Amino acid sequence: MHYVVLSRKYRPQSLDEIVGQPIIVKSLQTCLDNNKVPHAFLLQGIRGVGKTTIARIIAKCLSCTASTKVSKPCCKCKSCITFSNNNHLDIIEIDAASRTGVDDIRDIIDACQYSPVLGKYKIFIIDEVHMLSKSAFNALLKTLEEPPAHVKFIFATTEINKIPETILSRCITLQLKPVQYNVLSNYLINIANKEECKLNIESANIIAEEAEGSVRDALSILEQAIMIVDDSKEILPDSILQMIGNTKYQFIDNLLNNIINGKIKESLTILENIKEQGGDTFNIFKQIQKLLYKYIRDTACGDINKYQLSHLLYLWQILVKQTDNMKNSIFPEYILNATVIIMAYISGLPKLEELLNNNNEVKSSNEFLNDVLKQFPGANIKEIY
Repeated sequence: MHYVVLSRKYRPQSLDEIVGQPIIVKSLQTCLDNNKVPHAFLLQGIRGVGKTTIARIIAKCLSCTASTKVSKPCCKCKSCITFSNNNHLDIIEIDAASRTGVDDIRDIIDACQYSPVLGKYKIFIIDEVHMLSKSAFNALLKTLEEPPAHVKFIFATTEINKIPETILSRCITLQLKPVQYNVLSNYLINIANKEECKLNIESANIIAEEAEGSVRDALSILEQAIMIVDDSKEILPDSILQMIGNTKYQFIDNLLNNIINGKIKESLTILENIKEQGGDTFNIFKQIQKLLYKYIRDTACGDINKYQLSHLLYLWQILVKQTDNMKNSIFPEYILNATVIIMAYISGLPKLEELLNNNNEVKSSNEFLNDVLKQFPGANIKEIY
C-alpha cells in the first residue's frame, strides 16, 4: 500500500480543519458565505503554516456546485471529486519557483479568456509568487486589476517584501501567523493518538518549539519520532532531543552561565560534552541564542537581577554577527567554538558599570584635591605633600 506522509495524510480538507489561524478562517468564512469574494487573495506567512492548503480550500469552496453554504463544500459533487483527484479543469496550480518568466504569465492571461467548465470560476493558484520575474509581474498587472468576472487569483508567498507594491495594492492580503506552541502541541498529541502512539505534553512541547510555529515541520518531526519508537509506542522527550540534535535546557543553561562568568576553559569543556552527547552544532548555537534572549528579556523586565543588561546585550551582538559566519563557514563547528571563546573572554573583562564607577571615584578624588588646593592660594601640589 502506498505510504503517505503525515503532512499529506492529515492535510485539512475544509476551513474548519485549519490549525492555529482562527481569525483568517473566520474572515474567509464570512466573505465566502456573504458572496463578497475579492478577485485576488495573497496569503503570506512562514513555511508550513497552511498557505497553499488554504488556497486550495478556497478554490474548492468556490468551485463546489452542490453545497448550500459556500464555506462548507459538499465533497460529493463532480467538482469536489475531481478536485480531490487533482484533475480539476478550472483550478490551475502554478509553481512560480519553476515558472518565473513572462511567457508563463501570458499563458495564464490567455487561459483567462475561456469560461469555466465545471463551476462558476476559473481559479489560478500561484505558489511562491515572489519568485516571478519583474517582467512577469508587469505582464500580470492589467489582468490582475480588471480580471474577467469568472476569474479568481490566489497567491501564496513566504517573502512578501519581494512582491512589487503595484501587485500588493491589487490583492487582499491575509497574514498567516506562526501557530502558537500550545495549539501545535495539542494538535500533535491528537495526531499521535490517531497513529496509535503515545505523545506526552513534554515531548509535544519539544517538537512544537523545534518547529517554530510550522505545522508541516512539526508533523515531519513527529513522523521521524514515530519511526524510532519501540514496542511501547511511547515517544519520549530524550529520544526526540537526540533525534533532532537538541540538548537539554540545563546543559545549555550551564554553558551560558559559564560564558557570562568569563570561564573559558569550563565553557569549552561543557560545549565538548554537549557535542559528545549528540548535540548538533547549529542547534547548539540556536539554543544559546534563544536562552540569551530569555536572559535579556527577563533582566530588562526586572524578573532576574543576577546579570548586567549592558553585558548581555553586548554578548547578543556577538552572536548576531556570528550567525552569518555559521551559515557560510565550511567548518561551522570552529565558528561555534570561537564564538564561545570570544563571549567568555569578553565576559572576563571589566564591565562598563565598573569602569564608570572607577571613573567616578577618580573624579571624586580630583574634586577633593581641588578643594584642598583652594585653601592654599598660589601653592604648588608638591609643596602640600
